Amino acid sequence: MGQPAPPPSRRDGDLAAPGWDDIGIFHAIAESGSLALAALRLGLSEATIARRLKAFERALGVLLFRRGANRLVLTATGAELAQEAGRVAAAAERFASRAKSARTAADAPVRITATTSISLFLTKYAATISADAGGVEIVIISTRDRLDLGRGDADIALRMSRIPDEPGYFGQKVGRLVQALYARRDVDPATAPVISVSRETSSRIDEHILAYAAGRPIAARVGDSAARYESIRSAGTVSMAPCFMADADGTLLRLQPPPDRTADEIFLVTHEVSRQRPAVIAVMAALRKVFRENRAKLEGQSA
Repeated sequence: MGQPAPPPSRRDGDLAAPGWDDIGIFHAIAESGSLALAALRLGLSEATIARRLKAFERALGVLLFRRGANRLVLTATGAELAQEAGRVAAAAERFASRAKSARTAADAPVRITATTSISLFLTKYAATISADAGGVEIVIISTRDRLDLGRGDADIALRMSRIPDEPGYFGQKVGRLVQALYARRDVDPATAPVISVSRETSSRIDEHILAYAAGRPIAARVGDSAARYESIRSAGTVSMAPCFMADADGTLLRLQPPPDRTADEIFLVTHEVSRQRPAVIAVMAALRKVFRENRAKLEGQSA
């Protein structure tokens, strides 16, 4: 008892699938017609090639070549199988070529995906991030779409939610994005048009703006935080904007302290695929540094 069951034995006539290496050796011999040339092509010794061929024929139970004085000649069965081996070799070459083309070059830019507000923050410090990472070129992809890091759509993601549950992902909290209500200093906030957001964008922000409006009509709903900031600055509206943007604008006035319930945690997310590149590791360290040094601005404490 307790002993594992023995593996099922193959019946007479059953054949294990040939290995890739054996098919490759057979293909090289079939194309060159010589053990010596095949050995040179594959970087193996002639004795090894001869031994592997005999073992391959024995495993198949088929004679693949007739041995001549200075050349190997394919048998009829060997010629048929050589065509199949050629197709296997071509498929292996295509596989290697596609894998090579999919591999990210060591000097390729590091792509960072983030929402618009975080992308604007990164843009302010892009040169610093690049310099701190050793001169690595970075590409900032501004989108609300969740680009697939595992598939290579981007190398690093800065997200307002926790990391995916799928294996291979790594993440850590690097900051907190706080927003507050603002109006232009030369505008009466009691009569200024009110801009809110769609509930799909943030029900928490929408509820806070509606509570402030206290029944006043909503002029428009704008999901993008940078666009809301521009509407406050250029159109004289009242709305919520990230504190790191609006506090730096001397023409704007913060109307209330930033509410905690509308704040978003910022997570630095990577995947094991991209973490193999030293450039990605360097940019991650630079990102952690820039978020750490600008924590007060992001959390609205610098006003």
